[in-house]
Amino acid sequence: MIKPFSYALLAAASLSIATAQETTLVNSNFDDGSNPPTGWVTDYEWSGNSYYVQNKMQVATGPEAGHGSVVHLQPDAKYQAGSPMPGEGGAKMETIPFVLEPGFRYKCTLEVKGGPSRVYFAGYRWAPGVRPNDQPAIPDLRMIYKSKASNTPPASDWTKVTLEFPGVDLSADAIKHLKQVRFMTLYVWFMKAGSVDNIVVTKTPDPSVQF
Repeated sequence: MIKPFSYALLAAASLSIATAQETTLVNSNFDDGSNPPTGWVTDYEWSGNSYYVQNKMQVATGPEAGHGSVVHLQPDAKYQAGSPMPGEGGAKMETIPFVLEPGFRYKCTLEVKGGPSRVYFAGYRWAPGVRPNDQPAIPDLRMIYKSKASNTPPASDWTKVTLEFPGVDLSADAIKHLKQVRFMTLYVWFMKAGSVDNIVVTKTPDPSVQF
């Protein structure tokens, strides 16, 4: 007969194994107060997109009561003066690219305030003419895939958001595109002024995720 204490040990061991399989790719609470926020891309001047050439001027780390430092995204028409509709492009940021691996399920949790906002996983391949390397920069890549997004309406209080990839059964077209994806980022976009904090991205082995 297995004693209750033994059951507890078995349960703890099972939990430990499951937790050990999970790998944390991003863990940002922004409390170091750095500008731009550590591990995130905010400068899109290279893109030539008139909505985002001064995007870095619309994203800043700052204090928030009860949260320490957070990232504030503040779309402003004066930084989109050359765009067709100044102020309508929003403000954005995304993680430094990480390798996308079949056989893993990706998950993100974060807290948002203000907005509305949109969060999704963006898939990239090498841009034409770029020699593959171990530390890709966003300008070296071309976006070819967007996951199903988590859209959050305007919120006066902090709201927790959870996003998983793949969160739905992948279509044949999605699988076709994912076969070309080499890197992924977590992409955060705010239509109106808002804030974001406590962003965690993990990957967990799942043999069913194949493309």
